[in-house]
Amino acid sequence: MENNQTGIKQPIIDLQNVSVGYERNEDVLQNVYFSLLPGSFTFVTGKSGAGKTTLLNMLYLIKKPHKGTLKVFGNNINFSNRDTLAELRQKIGVVFQDFRLLEHLSVFDNIALPLRVRGMGEKEIYKRVTELLQWVELHKSIYKVCSSLSGGEKQRVAIARAVINRPEILF
Repeated sequence: MENNQTGIKQPIIDLQNVSVGYERNEDVLQNVYFSLLPGSFTFVTGKSGAGKTTLLNMLYLIKKPHKGTLKVFGNNINFSNRDTLAELRQKIGVVFQDFRLLEHLSVFDNIALPLRVRGMGEKEIYKRVTELLQWVELHKSIYKVCSSLSGGEKQRVAIARAVINRPEILF
């Protein structure tokens, strides 16, 4: 994102004085400031319990901060409605640590799921999914059920599903 008047890159994610926690605990994250510029590559590290997962839950719009401002693509998440959040989520791809595949579905159906949710036609879905399966070298496993895959194969399915919508941000 660029400011049209100055040409200066604007953050695609911007946290200003953000605090977040859970009902029965103190804030897991307090007074966080963080900006992510287009094209950047960022690592999130820390000890167990430091708040990495909580931060990521905010960044991929599962959890809202109770203090401060979180902007994603210029939209203040605290004031965004359900439809806006759904549109923003389509610009974000997530590869979960535990993959979160639907084990009873095929490789094809797991990767196609985000496109079907968007209402894309089956012909375009087939084209996109088969292209990605070539990229992740799983084209021979297109109709295998995910429960039969190795850990590495499941990881590649999760990566393909995360990028199928051609996201602007990948976690």
